[in-house]
Amino acid sequence: MWRLSHSYPMKLISPLFFTCAFILTVAPFGLQSEAVRTNHTVLELVSERTGLVPGKTNSVAIRFELEEGWHTYWANPGDTGLPTEITWELPPGIEAGGLQWPAPHWIEYFDLVSYGYEEEVLLLVDLEVDESLTMGQSVDLAAEVNFLVCKEACIPGSAKLKLTLPVAQTPPPSHWKSAFEATRSQLPRTLPNYRMGVVDNGQSFALTVIAPEGIRLEGRKITFFSLDGQVAASEPRTSLAEGRILTQVLPKRAMEPESDRNRFRGILVSDVPWDSQGRYPSLTVDAPFSDDLTVSGWVAGIKGNATVDPGGPTVAAGGSAIGFSTTLWFAFVGGMLLNLMPCVFPVLSIKVLGFVQQAGEEASKVKRHGLVFTLGVLLSFWLLAGLMLILRAAGVEFGWGFQLQTPGFVAVLASVLFLFGLNLSGVFEVGESLTGAGAQLQAKSGYSGSFFSGVLATVVATPCTAPLMGTALGAVIVLPAYQSMLVFTALALGMAFPYLLLSFFPAFLKYLPRPGAWMESFKKGLAFLLYASVVWLAWVFGNQVGVNGMAGLLLGLLIMGAAAWIWGSWGAFHRPKTSRLWASCMALLFLVASGYLQYLSTQFAADEVEVVAKDASGIAWGNYSPATVDGALKEGKTVFVDFTATWCLTCQVNKKVAFSNDEVIRFFEENAILPLKGDWTKSDPVITRELQKFGRNGVPTNIIYWPDGTTRLLPEVLTPGIVLDAFNKDA
Repeated sequence: MWRLSHSYPMKLISPLFFTCAFILTVAPFGLQSEAVRTNHTVLELVSERTGLVPGKTNSVAIRFELEEGWHTYWANPGDTGLPTEITWELPPGIEAGGLQWPAPHWIEYFDLVSYGYEEEVLLLVDLEVDESLTMGQSVDLAAEVNFLVCKEACIPGSAKLKLTLPVAQTPPPSHWKSAFEATRSQLPRTLPNYRMGVVDNGQSFALTVIAPEGIRLEGRKITFFSLDGQVAASEPRTSLAEGRILTQVLPKRAMEPESDRNRFRGILVSDVPWDSQGRYPSLTVDAPFSDDLTVSGWVAGIKGNATVDPGGPTVAAGGSAIGFSTTLWFAFVGGMLLNLMPCVFPVLSIKVLGFVQQAGEEASKVKRHGLVFTLGVLLSFWLLAGLMLILRAAGVEFGWGFQLQTPGFVAVLASVLFLFGLNLSGVFEVGESLTGAGAQLQAKSGYSGSFFSGVLATVVATPCTAPLMGTALGAVIVLPAYQSMLVFTALALGMAFPYLLLSFFPAFLKYLPRPGAWMESFKKGLAFLLYASVVWLAWVFGNQVGVNGMAGLLLGLLIMGAAAWIWGSWGAFHRPKTSRLWASCMALLFLVASGYLQYLSTQFAADEVEVVAKDASGIAWGNYSPATVDGALKEGKTVFVDFTATWCLTCQVNKKVAFSNDEVIRFFEENAILPLKGDWTKSDPVITRELQKFGRNGVPTNIIYWPDGTTRLLPEVLTPGIVLDAFNKDA
């Protein structure tokens, strides 16, 4: 018989004996339930330890093992799906807590996004075990699990799981211990040193997170998952990361769920852990709603990198988050610079002529003309802002200059500019002759001219995006309505400021030539600038509806010109009444014919127009699509995208100045840069969403996409140097 030697250390016998005894004790019990195979899924109930400790919290888990390509769902499933539910049958003395959900995956299927799990996941549950349970007794844990798994099809499933465990004082870990620890590391954490606030912007939420000192957030891949379903899963998102400050603009669901509207809940998942020890990649978001001024105050004065979060990868881009006061300043300066844009300059020649005419008049009258001009600009910008807010509330995707994406609007604008040109050329007269006699009415006519000069200047300004203006307009996408109106007001005041300055300080007018007979020739010469604008609009119209449609527009303008000539020749007040009546009827008939012909021309399609893939500049542009960009980046290529439109004159200037430069062309060829053109001449929701991701809602917008996932947003007005320097990532 084998005997223990007296020399064997007795202090080792006791632990060895009890360990062996415990193993023999728990051997009859399973450390996991019998696996249930159903609907492309294997489920089982597993335990972190080999027994239950009385008076302690014990962890078990529902383990899913899914076939390749199948997934199940998180607490909030996203656009589609159902979360897993569990019903427990537990003996007295044991209570189960709720399911603990690790960070989900972003799962896309066509245009829908779901939050869920693939391959394997453990959903943890804490069990509170009463101290009264007897050591050594066996305990049966039973759970009925209802779940949904999806691939192309979705299949609901149900499984009854049972696990028997002994009650023990110090049970050793089970072989599932590492899986529990890995799952626990993916659970969202509440970190007290993080500050959060949310602004409800009507159509979106702006979530701001401030990290503690020493933690930087820019350049990360950060994805937000809404816990209560307030955020639309598949809509585009925008994110700004600067130093230790993160702001995410998250689209609101069209049908708001029933939830606590005083709180905003979800999780932020980062590829870099949120804590300095590198332990927690998932951060709990449970933030109160704040006013925008409070949140803007948090980020004031901080600069960093803009990032884009389409739901999956977050990529860095040039830019910065700015406070609202800075946005207003950018809008004001951008409005002033708008006067120098090529689409505005021809029309403002009318106002220059007006200042020449006013040079010898009394100061008070000049001031009134300046104020009336400013009023015309203000009311036009407010009307445009109201329309954009209505479209935003209706969920319509749009951008700055959106009205020029409509052929009908282009035709109307071309007609208005053509009539202004004919008037300057002396084909017909409006103003005093149409108001009758009386100096008072004549003065009103002059003021109405200043007013409509402001209106027309605003209308033709919309195709242009001046420097600094793009940042301000991008903020309109997410700002509350009253702040969006303030941004448009700042734009209008900036645009009108030079003329208001001249009218209130008439001393500057002495540098302008005195009125005289030369003004008649000068006025007729200015008409040709307006005719040039009409040619440009006809070209834009032709790109939208084809050459046959453009021919219809030009024929309509010809008939309109005949109507103006008839009215100017026989409709003046010095003509006999019969002559004026005949002229009025004929002019009206011609105008109706012109309008009908222009309407018919808008119905043509541009399919017959051959798209030239290679500019005269020598750069061979491909057609932009998100799939083309993604494919090129996976191949290790750098992509340059020019978002442009034929009606955007600044875009055409960039093409001539920057993209026709031999050094730029050679750089693209030598470095195998893939140039893509995103044509926004007609409304394209894909391009609109991409612009919004970068905080822009107008063109020109030029972006560099690098294979490492970073991007750079270029300024609106380009030079060869700006383009080449932008490829230097260290700049």
